[in-house]
Amino acid sequence: MPDIRVIPTEFSSEGEILRGNYVIPQGDGPFPAICKFHGLPGSPNQVSGISTRLAEAGFLVLTFDFRGFRRSEGIFSLAGEVTDAKSATTHLINSKLVAPGWVGVYGASYGGAVAVCAAAHDSRISAVCLRAPVYDTHAFALSPLIRPEVNRILKETPDEMHGLVDPLLRKRILDRMVDDGRRFNPMNEVSKISPRPLLVVTGAADVRIDVDGVRGLYELAGEPKELVIVEGADHVLSDPRAYEDTVNSVVTWFQDTCPTNEKIDSN
Repeated sequence: MPDIRVIPTEFSSEGEILRGNYVIPQGDGPFPAICKFHGLPGSPNQVSGISTRLAEAGFLVLTFDFRGFRRSEGIFSLAGEVTDAKSATTHLINSKLVAPGWVGVYGASYGGAVAVCAAAHDSRISAVCLRAPVYDTHAFALSPLIRPEVNRILKETPDEMHGLVDPLLRKRILDRMVDDGRRFNPMNEVSKISPRPLLVVTGAADVRIDVDGVRGLYELAGEPKELVIVEGADHVLSDPRAYEDTVNSVVTWFQDTCPTNEKIDSN
């Protein structure tokens, strides 16, 4: 297995400092690059998993915490995350480690929604991969999934998401999710990704983000596009075989899509 390096990095987005890591392949570079957008709240370990596997395949990956999460400053909002995505793309492109002319984005769950809304208006993004994306941010903000998840975070890991311990601020965060969901909705934006390539990967056993809704988002997208539905995959990829099928689909697609990538045998 090729060695990878992890180098901490940080950048500013609307005055908030966002912190993350570069996950860097073996070699001197420059490398084709991918910006990774986490979910809500996403894992505290953004380096392991898909980031490492992409680096092993020859991609430099920028992974970071959006505003309002973990080590980054600020308070979460969807509008803020869309701006953060643009700031992260700029930070990535400006790195001397990045090969010019191509940058991909990978977004999981709520990060998938952010990836669509950001890429729709950022021509610097060359390819978009979504895993189990939140396909309708307004409906999602109104869904019965939100408050139990917020309560779980507040009870189990309150440091994961800033501001939840304050009842008034918590209400403001939830109310803004609804308002921002009207303005930044993947259903209205996904068609703008074309003619750049799009991959949507989702799980047949995902009960949080239903397959029919994801398929509806996919159908609104223009070509070129590809949909992969992984049998046995739930939202968190708890089944090892489904996890491998999902990760392999993502890595192979990025390898095939990136014109500058020199493939590295990661077996």
